[in-house]
Amino acid sequence: MEFSRRGNLQKYRNRNPLQRFLIWNFHRRVGRFVAASGARTILDVGCGEGFTIDRLLRVDGHLPIQGVDYDWEALLHAREKIPEIFLQRGDVLRLPYSGDSFELVLCLEVLEHLPDPLPALKELQRVSSHHCLISVPNEPFFMISNLLRGKNVRAWGNDPEHLQQWRAAQFRRMLREYFEVVRVYYPFPWVVALCRT
Repeated sequence: MEFSRRGNLQKYRNRNPLQRFLIWNFHRRVGRFVAASGARTILDVGCGEGFTIDRLLRVDGHLPIQGVDYDWEALLHAREKIPEIFLQRGDVLRLPYSGDSFELVLCLEVLEHLPDPLPALKELQRVSSHHCLISVPNEPFFMISNLLRGKNVRAWGNDPEHLQQWRAAQFRRMLREYFEVVRVYYPFPWVVALCRT
């Protein structure tokens, strides 16, 4: 399933110190989850331009991770940034892997871009043998943070690329239909859930 995520590249290239801190804090939290998992096989679903993988590799250069994304242009950026990592094109609704292929599956900042996230959750569950780490914007805080920095003001801070919005409690309820939710963190303005399959 193709979706637009052009704002992702802009988000990471933005020089706003507050935005850079929020992204750093988000990746710090994700890094803690990944390190604590002890996973020997990791997949980043919707890896985009490879920013998350790159930051995880800065902490652990031997991390057993690979990435998949639907967007060829984003994958080209990722291949330039992290040429040592295996990256391939794939659809979150039909991942090109057999069941239980990865001990840890990351799906960060993807579900909000999908018209229907439930089939994607089934796919994440299918390819994970142990855990999934899933994040989405925590609304209304994500929209408020956009408004405070003058972004998407006409849309009340809502990102035009986001087709879904969840409050943290709604997000946890949705995940519980497919996973056991082990732990949830709230690195403002996101919610990140570690789930067991």
